[in-house]
Amino acid sequence: MRMLVYVIALMLMGRTGAVQIPLNGPRPDNTETSKFAARPLRIAIVQMKSLDHDIDANLRQASIYADEAAARRAQFVLFPELMATGSYLSFYTWDSAEPSHGKTVQWLKSTSRRLHIWLGAGFFEASGADFYDTFVLTAPSGDEAGRVRKQIPAGPEGYFFRGDVGPHVIPTAIGKIGVGICAESYYCFAASQFLKDSADFILMRHSSPDMSNGGGLPSPPGTHIASWYAKKFGVPVVMVNKVGRSYKPPPNEINGIFPGRSAIVDSDGTILQSMANQEGIGIANITIDPARKTRADQVCTGVGIAELAVGGSAGAAAVAEEYARAKKSYDNNPVRKAKALSISPKR
Repeated sequence: MRMLVYVIALMLMGRTGAVQIPLNGPRPDNTETSKFAARPLRIAIVQMKSLDHDIDANLRQASIYADEAAARRAQFVLFPELMATGSYLSFYTWDSAEPSHGKTVQWLKSTSRRLHIWLGAGFFEASGADFYDTFVLTAPSGDEAGRVRKQIPAGPEGYFFRGDVGPHVIPTAIGKIGVGICAESYYCFAASQFLKDSADFILMRHSSPDMSNGGGLPSPPGTHIASWYAKKFGVPVVMVNKVGRSYKPPPNEINGIFPGRSAIVDSDGTILQSMANQEGIGIANITIDPARKTRADQVCTGVGIAELAVGGSAGAAAVAEEYARAKKSYDNNPVRKAKALSISPKR
Protein backbone atom coordinates (compact mmCIF):
# COMPACT_ATOMS: atom_id res chain seq x y z
CA MET A 1 0.00 0.00 0.00
CA ARG A 2 1.36 3.43 -0.89
CA MET A 3 0.54 6.31 1.33
CA LEU A 4 2.38 9.56 0.69
CA VAL A 5 3.18 11.67 -2.35
CA TYR A 6 6.49 10.08 -3.19
CA VAL A 7 5.89 6.49 -2.23
CA ILE A 8 5.27 5.27 -5.77
CA ALA A 9 8.82 6.32 -6.54
CA LEU A 10 10.04 3.15 -4.88
CA MET A 11 8.99 1.40 -8.07
CA LEU A 12 12.12 2.83 -9.46
CA MET A 13 15.17 1.77 -7.76
CA GLY A 14 17.37 0.77 -10.67
CA ARG A 15 20.84 0.19 -9.28
CA THR A 16 20.66 2.14 -6.06
CA GLY A 17 22.04 0.28 -3.08
CA ALA A 18 19.48 1.59 -0.60
CA VAL A 19 18.48 -1.87 0.62
CA GLN A 20 20.63 -4.97 0.64
CA ILE A 21 18.60 -7.73 -1.00
CA PRO A 22 19.65 -11.08 -2.43
CA LEU A 23 19.39 -10.90 -6.20
CA ASN A 24 19.48 -13.61 -8.84
CA GLY A 25 19.83 -17.15 -7.61
CA PRO A 26 21.04 -20.11 -9.63
CA ARG A 27 19.61 -20.33 -13.11
CA PRO A 28 16.77 -22.83 -13.37
CA ASP A 29 17.87 -26.01 -15.09
CA ASN A 30 16.84 -25.86 -18.74
CA THR A 31 16.18 -29.57 -18.59
CA GLU A 32 13.61 -29.04 -15.83
CA THR A 33 10.35 -30.77 -16.51
CA SER A 34 7.05 -30.17 -14.78
CA LYS A 35 4.77 -32.89 -13.50
CA PHE A 36 2.02 -30.90 -15.21
CA ALA A 37 1.19 -30.65 -18.88
CA ALA A 38 -0.29 -27.42 -20.23
CA ARG A 39 -3.55 -26.77 -18.42
CA PRO A 40 -6.12 -24.01 -17.98
CA LEU A 41 -7.05 -22.31 -14.72
CA ARG A 42 -10.11 -20.10 -14.43
CA ILE A 43 -9.13 -17.20 -12.20
CA ALA A 44 -11.08 -14.20 -10.88
CA ILE A 45 -9.79 -10.86 -9.66
CA VAL A 46 -11.96 -8.86 -7.28
CA GLN A 47 -11.58 -5.11 -7.69
CA MET A 48 -13.29 -3.79 -4.56
CA LYS A 49 -13.44 -0.94 -2.06
CA SER A 50 -12.14 -1.51 1.46
CA LEU A 51 -13.85 0.23 4.36
CA ASP A 52 -11.47 1.61 6.96
CA HIS A 53 -11.33 -0.19 10.30
CA ASP A 54 -14.28 -2.47 9.49
CA ILE A 55 -13.01 -6.00 8.99
CA ASP A 56 -16.45 -7.59 9.33
CA ALA A 57 -18.03 -5.40 6.63
CA ASN A 58 -15.12 -5.97 4.26
CA LEU A 59 -15.34 -9.73 4.70
CA ARG A 60 -19.11 -9.67 4.15
CA GLN A 61 -18.60 -7.81 0.87
CA ALA A 62 -15.78 -10.18 -0.09
CA SER A 63 -18.13 -13.14 0.51
CA ILE A 64 -20.60 -11.71 -2.00
CA TYR A 65 -17.86 -11.41 -4.60
CA ALA A 66 -16.48 -14.88 -3.86
CA ASP A 67 -19.95 -16.38 -4.27
CA GLU A 68 -20.41 -14.58 -7.59
CA ALA A 69 -17.01 -15.65 -8.86
CA ALA A 70 -17.67 -19.27 -7.93
CA ALA A 71 -21.07 -19.11 -9.65
CA ARG A 72 -19.19 -18.01 -12.77
CA ARG A 73 -17.02 -21.14 -12.45
CA ALA A 74 -13.88 -19.46 -11.12
CA GLN A 75 -11.45 -21.96 -9.60
CA PHE A 76 -9.21 -19.32 -8.03
CA VAL A 77 -10.28 -15.94 -6.59
CA LEU A 78 -7.81 -13.18 -5.72
CA PHE A 79 -8.41 -10.07 -3.60
CA PRO A 80 -6.28 -6.89 -3.25
CA GLU A 81 -3.62 -6.15 -0.65
CA LEU A 82 -5.00 -5.54 2.87
CA MET A 83 -8.52 -6.13 1.58
CA ALA A 84 -9.91 -6.68 5.06
CA THR A 85 -8.08 -3.78 6.71
CA GLY A 86 -8.94 -0.58 4.87
CA SER A 87 -7.75 2.05 2.41
CA TYR A 88 -4.69 3.47 4.16
CA LEU A 89 -2.09 2.79 6.84
CA SER A 90 -1.62 4.91 9.96
CA PHE A 91 -1.07 4.38 13.66
CA TYR A 92 -4.85 3.81 13.87
CA THR A 93 -4.39 0.73 11.71
CA TRP A 94 -2.77 -1.08 14.63
CA ASP A 95 -6.26 -1.26 16.16
CA SER A 96 -7.45 -3.14 13.05
CA ALA A 97 -4.71 -5.76 13.20
CA GLU A 98 -5.57 -9.44 13.60
CA PRO A 99 -3.77 -12.39 15.15
CA SER A 100 -2.04 -14.75 12.74
CA HIS A 101 -5.09 -17.03 12.55
CA GLY A 102 -7.79 -14.43 13.14
CA LYS A 103 -11.00 -13.46 11.35
CA THR A 104 -9.58 -13.08 7.86
CA VAL A 105 -7.72 -16.39 7.88
CA GLN A 106 -10.76 -18.19 9.28
CA TRP A 107 -12.91 -16.54 6.59
CA LEU A 108 -10.48 -17.67 3.89
CA LYS A 109 -10.54 -21.26 5.14
CA SER A 110 -14.30 -21.51 5.53
CA THR A 111 -15.05 -19.79 2.21
CA SER A 112 -12.58 -21.95 0.29
CA ARG A 113 -14.11 -25.05 1.80
CA ARG A 114 -17.70 -23.91 1.22
CA LEU A 115 -17.15 -22.92 -2.43
CA HIS A 116 -14.41 -25.47 -3.15
CA ILE A 117 -12.08 -22.84 -4.63
CA TRP A 118 -8.57 -21.48 -4.17
CA LEU A 119 -8.75 -18.16 -2.38
CA GLY A 120 -6.10 -15.49 -1.77
CA ALA A 121 -6.37 -12.38 0.41
CA GLY A 122 -4.33 -10.31 2.82
CA PHE A 123 -4.67 -8.76 6.25
CA PHE A 124 -2.76 -6.69 8.80
CA GLU A 125 -1.17 -9.27 11.09
CA ALA A 126 -0.03 -8.95 14.70
CA SER A 127 2.50 -11.59 15.71
CA GLY A 128 4.56 -11.29 18.86
CA ALA A 129 5.63 -7.66 19.26
CA ASP A 130 5.34 -6.87 15.53
CA PHE A 131 2.88 -6.09 12.76
CA TYR A 132 3.10 -7.48 9.21
CA ASP A 133 1.39 -7.07 5.82
CA THR A 134 0.47 -10.70 5.18
CA PHE A 135 -1.03 -12.68 2.27
CA VAL A 136 -2.67 -16.06 2.87
CA LEU A 137 -3.64 -18.66 0.27
CA THR A 138 -6.20 -21.35 1.04
CA ALA A 139 -7.02 -24.51 -0.92
CA PRO A 140 -10.44 -25.93 -1.89
CA SER A 141 -10.13 -28.28 1.10
CA GLY A 142 -10.17 -25.25 3.42
CA ASP A 143 -6.57 -25.77 4.46
CA GLU A 144 -3.99 -23.00 4.41
CA ALA A 145 -1.70 -23.60 1.42
CA GLY A 146 0.84 -20.93 2.33
CA ARG A 147 1.45 -17.35 3.36
CA VAL A 148 3.78 -14.53 2.35
CA ARG A 149 4.70 -11.41 4.33
CA LYS A 150 5.67 -8.20 2.59
CA GLN A 151 9.45 -8.04 2.63
CA ILE A 152 10.08 -4.32 2.06
CA PRO A 153 7.59 -1.77 3.41
CA ALA A 154 7.07 1.06 0.92
CA GLY A 155 8.85 4.07 2.45
CA PRO A 156 6.61 5.39 5.25
CA GLU A 157 4.83 2.05 5.56
CA GLY A 158 7.85 1.23 7.71
CA TYR A 159 6.34 3.32 10.52
CA PHE A 160 3.51 0.81 10.82
CA PHE A 161 4.79 -2.72 10.13
CA ARG A 162 7.97 -4.74 9.87
CA GLY A 163 9.25 -6.22 6.62
CA ASP A 164 9.90 -9.94 6.80
CA VAL A 165 12.37 -11.78 4.56
CA GLY A 166 10.90 -15.07 3.42
CA PRO A 167 9.79 -17.19 0.46
CA HIS A 168 7.61 -15.49 -2.15
CA VAL A 169 6.77 -18.69 -4.06
CA ILE A 170 4.15 -21.10 -2.69
CA PRO A 171 4.25 -24.72 -3.96
CA THR A 172 0.73 -26.09 -4.45
CA ALA A 173 -1.16 -28.86 -6.18
CA ILE A 174 -1.86 -26.51 -9.11
CA GLY A 175 1.72 -25.33 -9.49
CA LYS A 176 4.29 -23.01 -7.95
CA ILE A 177 2.67 -19.64 -7.31
CA GLY A 178 4.78 -16.48 -7.15
CA VAL A 179 3.39 -13.76 -4.87
CA GLY A 180 4.27 -10.06 -5.08
CA ILE A 181 2.73 -7.66 -2.58
CA CYS A 182 2.21 -4.25 -4.21
CA ALA A 183 5.40 -2.20 -4.70
CA GLU A 184 7.77 -5.07 -3.91
CA SER A 185 6.87 -6.48 -7.35
CA TYR A 186 8.99 -3.64 -8.72
CA TYR A 187 12.03 -4.90 -6.82
CA CYS A 188 14.51 -7.29 -8.36
CA PHE A 189 14.56 -9.59 -5.32
CA ALA A 190 10.97 -10.73 -6.02
CA ALA A 191 11.46 -11.24 -9.75
CA SER A 192 14.71 -13.12 -9.11
CA GLN A 193 13.04 -15.45 -6.65
CA PHE A 194 10.23 -16.18 -9.11
CA LEU A 195 12.90 -17.07 -11.68
CA LYS A 196 15.01 -19.15 -9.30
CA ASP A 197 12.00 -21.14 -8.07
CA SER A 198 10.47 -21.41 -11.57
CA ALA A 199 7.05 -20.02 -10.66
CA ASP A 200 4.21 -21.37 -12.82
CA PHE A 201 2.10 -18.22 -12.47
CA ILE A 202 2.41 -14.97 -10.57
CA LEU A 203 -0.03 -13.07 -8.35
CA MET A 204 0.38 -9.33 -7.75
CA ARG A 205 -1.83 -7.87 -5.05
CA HIS A 206 -1.93 -4.09 -4.83
CA SER A 207 -3.39 -1.34 -2.69
CA SER A 208 -2.01 1.39 -4.91
CA PRO A 209 -3.77 4.78 -4.95
CA ASP A 210 -3.38 7.49 -7.56
CA MET A 211 -2.00 10.50 -5.65
CA SER A 212 -1.85 12.95 -8.57
CA ASN A 213 -4.69 15.10 -7.19
CA GLY A 214 -2.48 15.94 -4.23
CA GLY A 215 0.66 16.57 -6.25
CA GLY A 216 1.86 12.97 -6.20
CA LEU A 217 2.32 10.41 -8.93
CA PRO A 218 -0.32 8.38 -10.76
CA SER A 219 -0.74 4.65 -10.38
CA PRO A 220 0.15 2.77 -13.59
CA PRO A 221 -2.34 0.28 -15.05
CA GLY A 222 -2.02 -3.38 -14.19
CA THR A 223 -1.00 -4.19 -17.74
CA HIS A 224 2.19 -2.12 -17.21
CA ILE A 225 3.69 -4.58 -14.74
CA ALA A 226 1.76 -7.76 -15.63
CA SER A 227 2.79 -7.64 -19.29
CA TRP A 228 6.46 -7.14 -18.38
CA TYR A 229 6.47 -10.19 -16.11
CA ALA A 230 4.54 -12.34 -18.58
CA LYS A 231 7.04 -11.50 -21.33
CA LYS A 232 10.11 -12.06 -19.17
CA PHE A 233 8.91 -15.31 -17.59
CA GLY A 234 6.46 -16.83 -20.09
CA VAL A 235 3.90 -17.43 -17.33
CA PRO A 236 0.45 -15.97 -16.57
CA VAL A 237 0.41 -12.86 -14.36
CA VAL A 238 -2.59 -11.70 -12.35
CA MET A 239 -2.65 -8.17 -10.89
CA VAL A 240 -5.47 -6.83 -8.71
CA ASN A 241 -5.91 -3.36 -7.20
CA LYS A 242 -8.61 -1.61 -5.18
CA VAL A 243 -11.12 1.03 -6.23
CA GLY A 244 -12.62 3.88 -4.23
CA ARG A 245 -11.13 6.62 -2.12
CA SER A 246 -7.97 6.42 -0.06
CA TYR A 247 -8.48 9.16 2.47
CA LYS A 248 -7.19 10.01 5.92
CA PRO A 249 -8.01 13.41 7.43
CA PRO A 250 -5.26 15.70 8.77
CA PRO A 251 -2.80 15.53 10.37
CA ASN A 252 -0.72 13.68 7.79
CA GLU A 253 -3.60 13.80 5.34
CA ILE A 254 -3.89 11.13 2.66
CA ASN A 255 -6.03 12.07 -0.33
CA GLY A 256 -5.90 9.57 -3.16
CA ILE A 257 -8.12 7.47 -5.40
CA PHE A 258 -7.66 3.79 -6.08
CA PRO A 259 -7.90 3.55 -9.88
CA GLY A 260 -8.54 -0.18 -10.17
CA ARG A 261 -7.12 -1.05 -13.60
CA SER A 262 -6.51 -4.65 -12.57
CA ALA A 263 -5.32 -7.06 -15.26
CA ILE A 264 -4.87 -10.69 -16.22
CA VAL A 265 -2.15 -11.42 -18.79
CA ASP A 266 -1.66 -14.93 -20.14
CA SER A 267 1.62 -16.81 -20.50
CA ASP A 268 1.85 -15.87 -24.20
CA GLY A 269 1.43 -12.17 -23.38
CA THR A 270 -2.24 -11.96 -24.36
CA ILE A 271 -4.14 -9.43 -22.22
CA LEU A 272 -7.19 -11.39 -21.08
CA GLN A 273 -8.59 -8.77 -18.71
CA SER A 274 -7.89 -5.03 -18.42
CA MET A 275 -10.39 -3.51 -16.01
CA ALA A 276 -11.32 0.15 -15.65
CA ASN A 277 -12.13 1.89 -12.34
CA GLN A 278 -15.44 0.23 -11.49
CA GLU A 279 -15.94 -2.12 -8.59
CA GLY A 280 -16.46 -5.67 -9.77
CA ILE A 281 -14.98 -8.97 -10.91
CA GLY A 282 -12.75 -9.84 -13.85
CA ILE A 283 -12.51 -13.50 -14.91
CA ALA A 284 -10.33 -15.25 -17.46
CA ASN A 285 -8.96 -18.68 -18.28
CA ILE A 286 -5.16 -18.58 -18.02
CA THR A 287 -2.88 -21.21 -19.53
CA ILE A 288 -0.22 -22.69 -17.30
CA ASP A 289 2.24 -24.22 -19.76
CA PRO A 290 5.80 -25.21 -18.75
CA ALA A 291 6.79 -25.15 -22.42
CA ARG A 292 6.14 -21.41 -22.59
CA LYS A 293 8.57 -20.53 -19.79
CA THR A 294 11.47 -18.44 -21.03
CA ARG A 295 13.96 -19.92 -18.53
CA ALA A 296 16.03 -16.76 -18.81
CA ASP A 297 19.42 -16.47 -17.14
CA GLN A 298 18.19 -13.37 -15.32
CA VAL A 299 15.42 -10.82 -15.69
CA CYS A 300 16.84 -7.84 -13.79
CA THR A 301 19.87 -6.52 -11.96
CA GLY A 302 20.32 -4.12 -9.08
CA VAL A 303 17.68 -3.34 -6.48
CA GLY A 304 14.74 -2.08 -8.53
CA ILE A 305 13.55 -3.08 -11.98
CA ALA A 306 14.62 -0.16 -14.17
CA GLU A 307 12.23 -1.01 -17.02
CA LEU A 308 9.25 -0.64 -14.70
CA ALA A 309 10.40 2.57 -13.02
CA VAL A 310 7.77 5.26 -12.56
CA GLY A 311 9.99 7.61 -10.55
CA GLY A 312 13.69 8.41 -10.80
CA SER A 313 16.88 8.40 -8.74
CA ALA A 314 15.73 11.36 -6.62
CA GLY A 315 12.55 9.53 -5.75
CA ALA A 316 14.53 6.40 -4.93
CA ALA A 317 16.70 8.36 -2.50
CA ALA A 318 13.66 9.98 -0.89
CA VAL A 319 11.94 6.63 -0.36
CA ALA A 320 15.11 5.05 1.05
CA GLU A 321 15.62 7.94 3.45
CA GLU A 322 12.00 7.86 4.59
CA TYR A 323 12.12 4.11 5.09
CA ALA A 324 15.26 4.42 7.23
CA ARG A 325 13.53 7.01 9.44
CA ALA A 326 10.35 4.95 9.56
CA LYS A 327 12.12 1.74 10.53
CA LYS A 328 14.00 3.49 13.34
CA SER A 329 10.74 4.95 14.65
CA TYR A 330 9.01 1.57 14.44
CA ASP A 331 11.82 -0.26 16.20
CA ASN A 332 11.79 2.18 19.11
CA ASN A 333 8.03 2.66 19.47
CA PRO A 334 6.82 1.16 22.78
CA VAL A 335 3.16 1.71 21.83
CA ARG A 336 3.62 -0.49 18.77
CA LYS A 337 5.12 -3.27 20.87
CA ALA A 338 2.37 -3.10 23.47
CA LYS A 339 -0.44 -3.06 20.89
CA ALA A 340 0.98 -5.97 18.91
CA LEU A 341 1.45 -8.05 22.04
CA SER A 342 -2.12 -7.30 23.15
CA ILE A 343 -3.49 -8.68 19.87
CA SER A 344 -1.09 -11.59 19.31
CA PRO A 345 -2.02 -15.01 20.69
CA LYS A 346 -0.71 -15.53 24.20
CA ARG A 347 2.08 -18.08 24.28
